[in-house]
Amino acid sequence: MMRFMAVVLVAFLMSGCASKLADNMDEKTLDYSMANSKKIEIKNSETSKTFVIITYINPINHELVTQESEKFIVGTYKASGDGAFEKVTLSGFQVNGSDENLTVSPLNRDYPLLKLLPTTNAWTNYVLVQAPKTDEIEMEISFESDQSQRVPVKFRKDF
Repeated sequence: MMRFMAVVLVAFLMSGCASKLADNMDEKTLDYSMANSKKIEIKNSETSKTFVIITYINPINHELVTQESEKFIVGTYKASGDGAFEKVTLSGFQVNGSDENLTVSPLNRDYPLLKLLPTTNAWTNYVLVQAPKTDEIEMEISFESDQSQRVPVKFRKDF
């Protein structure tokens, strides 16, 4: 009787774990997006910082992510010391040192790809940066901040 109870308990535990793993595709998507995100802080003054979060979304395995171009979602906001958040617009985007055939599109709050990001919030301004597809393993996206300094961020493709 004790063996029967042990077998039933082990079978119960294994089936519970297996069903839990099958339902975690959303969690895996968020893990990939978090692993392919970089956060940059640009100090404007003693009480003001610009925050930039860039996510390279091509490695995310999801039906919304197509592979015809290199895609980055860039979120920005400026936090001043008084609790206010200002919208920030970055400019001069380049991918791998080039702005040729580069598109920068503002995103609405309900844009479907934003659901793939680890975090989104109401005070962040989001844009989608798309560049021509490349076989380069090292990816670099750069932009100019509102202080006219070029900020590079590197990503590595996983094949």
